Amino acid sequence: MTVMATTSILFVLATSLMLMVAYQTQSTQVRTSKLRATHVADAGINAYLYQERAQYGYYLLHPDTGVVSLGNGETYRVTAVAPTGNQPLTLYSVGTAGDGTAEIAATVRFPSFADYMFLSNSDINIGSAALINGQVRCNADINNAGHITGKVTAAGTVTNTGLMDLGYLDHQAAVDFNQALAAMDDIMLSSKGNGSYFAASGVYGYRATVNGNAVTIAKITGGTTTGVLQTVAVTTINVPPSGAIYFADNVWVSGSYSTPLTIVSDHDIYVPGNYAVADPASTVTGGLIAKGNIIVPSWYASVPQQMSLNVAMLSQSGRIYADTKQGVFRDRITITGSETYYDANGGFVTVTSGGTPVAGFLNRVYTYDQRLDQYPPPKYPVIQDGSLKVDTWIEDHTAAP
Repeated sequence: MTVMATTSILFVLATSLMLMVAYQTQSTQVRTSKLRATHVADAGINAYLYQERAQYGYYLLHPDTGVVSLGNGETYRVTAVAPTGNQPLTLYSVGTAGDGTAEIAATVRFPSFADYMFLSNSDINIGSAALINGQVRCNADINNAGHITGKVTAAGTVTNTGLMDLGYLDHQAAVDFNQALAAMDDIMLSSKGNGSYFAASGVYGYRATVNGNAVTIAKITGGTTTGVLQTVAVTTINVPPSGAIYFADNVWVSGSYSTPLTIVSDHDIYVPGNYAVADPASTVTGGLIAKGNIIVPSWYASVPQQMSLNVAMLSQSGRIYADTKQGVFRDRITITGSETYYDANGGFVTVTSGGTPVAGFLNRVYTYDQRLDQYPPPKYPVIQDGSLKVDTWIEDHTAAP
């Protein structure tokens, strides 16, 4: 009886041990297959990004790769959802390996002209008193005697007698400012289709006053040389779904916006007053794009002593500067956003050869708006230089289309 009982106990123990080993083996195989499938799905994302870097707009021609076999029973399939508004390009990859399946969702952004506090096609000279919070990039030379907190990149050489917290790279690739023209054409076409396109005014241009998500448009009939604008009302529109408004003329812009908005002019843009986001804690950003110049007429009566601009500004073929009148001073201009300009920047103060201010803003504060890195303004031009920014990469078992 003792031998039989002992034998039964040993049999039960041996059987349990064998079942446990079989379960552990099966679990290990499942985990191994799942891990292999995750690596395969990731390989699909990386293969797709390689093609996108090599050919801008690849996602438009190839929104679905179909099932791609890597051999040994491993496959992936990548589908792309095109960017819309402030939503980035999203890639979904399903990988299989043996009995394992894994799904990955990755959001991808292209670098934009709004990624830099200053982006210039011409030389940048930074004085010893300047503090620049953000990245600086230049298609020519940079001479820095101030303090730059972000990365510094130049197509030419960098001379640094000041501070660069993140160092610098010179002799790098230049940014093609002509790429902005394609984005402007796209905005023009979309604006013609949704009632947010304004043809040449026949007079001096337009005034656009932004209040939340409403934009009041008027024609300017006089006062551009006196600083007191005379206008005739045209219409009031809501910010269109595209988030962009196009003017085939000069436009004077001011106010505050509560929804993402990009205003484009194929001439010059004047900013005769504060222009900022209504809620700085939101993800809402704004853009001003001019084929010509972006000008702050600092001597206008409407320009406050403490002026604030919270916007990404891009001058495709001109400058960003203050139009000054000798003897007329404003205390401070605070620019929170970004500045991109083609010609040498005119600055916001006029000084004598000895450095004495004679007009303009006595104090200037420039701070990059970090929200622009993830939430660029609607239809803001991207930099097609073969680089991408992967914002998120997550395993997602529900989001794949």
